[in-house]
Amino acid sequence: GESGGGKTQSTKLIMNYLAAVNPGKNKLITEQILEASPLLESFGNAKTVRNDNSSRFGKYIEIYYSQKSIVGAKLSDFLLEKSRIVTHSTDERNYHVFYELLEGFDTEEKRKYGLTTPEKYFYLNQGASMAIASKSDAHDFQSLLTAMKILNFTKVEQETIFKILAAILHLGNIYFSRTVDDPSHDLIQISSKTEIEWCSHLLAINEQGLLQKLTHKVTEARDERLLSPFNLEQALDSRDAIAKALYATLFSWLVSRINQIVRVNNSVDNSIAILDIFGFENFATNSFEQLCINYANEALQFHFNRHVFKLEQEEYAKEKLSWKKIDFADNTDCLDLIGKKPNGILQILDDESNFPKATDQSFLHKCHRLHESNRLYGKPRLLKTTFSIRHYAGEVEYDVRGFLDKNRDLLRSDAIDLFSSSRNEILADMFRDIREVYESHRGFHFKTGRFITMKAKTPTVSAKFSDSLSNLIDTMTRCQPTFIRCVKPNNDKTPNKLELSVVLEQLRNTGMLETVRIRKLGFPRRYLFEQFAKRYRCLTSNPMDNSDPKEVTIHILNTLPTKFTSKYQIGITKVFMRESLEQHLEKERTQLLSEAASTIQRTIKGYIQRKNFEKQRQAVLILQRQYRRWIDRKK
Repeated sequence: GESGGGKTQSTKLIMNYLAAVNPGKNKLITEQILEASPLLESFGNAKTVRNDNSSRFGKYIEIYYSQKSIVGAKLSDFLLEKSRIVTHSTDERNYHVFYELLEGFDTEEKRKYGLTTPEKYFYLNQGASMAIASKSDAHDFQSLLTAMKILNFTKVEQETIFKILAAILHLGNIYFSRTVDDPSHDLIQISSKTEIEWCSHLLAINEQGLLQKLTHKVTEARDERLLSPFNLEQALDSRDAIAKALYATLFSWLVSRINQIVRVNNSVDNSIAILDIFGFENFATNSFEQLCINYANEALQFHFNRHVFKLEQEEYAKEKLSWKKIDFADNTDCLDLIGKKPNGILQILDDESNFPKATDQSFLHKCHRLHESNRLYGKPRLLKTTFSIRHYAGEVEYDVRGFLDKNRDLLRSDAIDLFSSSRNEILADMFRDIREVYESHRGFHFKTGRFITMKAKTPTVSAKFSDSLSNLIDTMTRCQPTFIRCVKPNNDKTPNKLELSVVLEQLRNTGMLETVRIRKLGFPRRYLFEQFAKRYRCLTSNPMDNSDPKEVTIHILNTLPTKFTSKYQIGITKVFMRESLEQHLEKERTQLLSEAASTIQRTIKGYIQRKNFEKQRQAVLILQRQYRRWIDRKK
């Protein structure tokens, strides 16, 4: 569904249902799995123009079962929107957790971290939207603390989390000014020393080291490390890159920490997985994040089409069912335009990202040259920094400014070294893990602490996201899927307001009209003859114990009322049914089993009562006999 359709809310309802019906012997693990959602919601959700609680990352939750009980879970995350840490549009907010922190802390705690109110921080006040009418940040902060407690986060871990969040806010308030000593050079100096002191204190790092990372670039030449001063724009970029790296690293650590708590100790094959991924987006300005998000939605739409239409109809043909083919909107061409090698848009972006002198403009020109004739690709008439794609849910225009930087997502090795040497062991470990990833892609000189040779291309954001998406689709292909379409009643977040045109557009764009048609005409429920005979043999008075499963299946179906004749077809190896027939069979089976259970209960209760009566009767006879003897002796 589109952004704001209710996917995250539906996920929570499903999670609560699964926890209620199969809580498991260890109730704590079930509670921990449930509490992971609000925790990640605080760190991964934010207010956007279209949604007050928009997921700015994707998550795939696998809940594992053993003997019909929950025994653990595993969480995978996708494409956290890092740019939101440092910038957001009007009437939007940064991630919820920052506002919850500032509203939930008392005066003493704020003083401890050097914090005040949200409007004082550059990373929070850009959208001029500090509060959400339907949300209490102070209350949600208490819920966050409760979730951390249930998930066994230690006090030290919680304090480290809050220190990193506070440090990010202080980083955003660091500003620079040009020096007047040398007018011929665009040199800068930091004009907010207090914020630097707070950052270095909270992160337990060297203050001079942080100053250097913010104002100078390290250039490696032979055996020397040269420092080159930043201009104003480069210094701001460096500040923002550090803030994004801190938050993204913290988020990854949180996911890993949750997985440690709720992991399954033994190998378990049975699982129910829930995918809650960002919805299709089309804003006034769409950037790299929207392209990745919409590419993911295209892939999911393809998976939906493949399962509901393509595989369904191929199965009918394979089983030789009487069937008239239904056409559907195939979005393969759009997927190829965005991601197919070697000339898909994301492939072009990766190629350009590996050229040091490439620019957003050179990337755009290459896209125009290779895809100008593609019916799904749009080149602007005027000289603009945009291109457009006709998605299954409508046409979206993308602005390429910042595409290369966002895709490279580079963090300087000296900045990684700085945080890896933090006196806060938890923070240091977070960045040592990143350091290991960098070292796996580059030669590393341990004596000098410098990267010296490239071994292989460092994976870009789009490359990692494409791999994750491909693995996700492969995983889901091996599962038995259930699709939940989340449809917005209106575009202005107004309750109890239904705009039919908005709803119809969503239904049409997502192929729901064709889906209803194939569900109405098709046979979505199917059983192998052995499975059907085993499950529904109880519905016939003739057990047919030695008969072929297909004969048993046909016999059972022939005993049904004539109104169900058109509700099934017999294939070569399976019986295909409509949902209404399966519901009827299940109702009959449940009723029969219930009556049988009642008969068994009645028989057992009668047996127990007769046995008790006989026991009591024998006891009475013994009493009577003894009493008579006593009377006789007395006489």
